[in-house]
Amino acid sequence: MDRDMIDFEIDLTVDFDDSEARRVRRYVRDVVGGLELRGDSSFVETEPHAAAYVALDGRLRDFPDHDVALLWDERTGWSAAVEDRLGELVEVARMHGEPRPAPAAVVRWVMRLFHTERTAGTTNRDFAAFVPTPRANDFS
Repeated sequence: MDRDMIDFEIDLTVDFDDSEARRVRRYVRDVVGGLELRGDSSFVETEPHAAAYVALDGRLRDFPDHDVALLWDERTGWSAAVEDRLGELVEVARMHGEPRPAPAAVVRWVMRLFHTERTAGTTNRDFAAFVPTPRANDFS
C-alpha cells in the first residue's frame, strides 16, 4: 500500500467542557451545605441528564421508620422520598416551581417537610406490603 495514499490528518481534538457538570455539583453542594450535611451519602450524575441523591438526617413525621432522601432532576426539580421495606424510593413530596431554585429555598422547603405532618390522622404508613407501580421509561 502506498504510504502517500493513506497519509491524512486525524484531528483528535476533543472538547471536554465540563463547566455544566461543575455548576451542577456546586449547586447540589450548596444545598447539602445549607442543610448542614457533609454529603457523605450523596451523589450527582451528569449523564444522560443531571440528577442528584442526598440522604437526609432524621425522619419525616408520617414515616418515622423510613430513611429519607432528597432527589433532584434537572428537568423536574426537587422531591423527597422515603425508602420502602424493599429499599425502593417512594416519592412523598415535590417542590413545585422551577427545577433549579435557589439553594436557600430548597433548604426552607426541606425544613418545612420535617416539621409538617402531611397525612391527617396517620402517623406511620407501613410499606411492608408496598410494591412500587412500574413507571414509564422517560429517560430517552
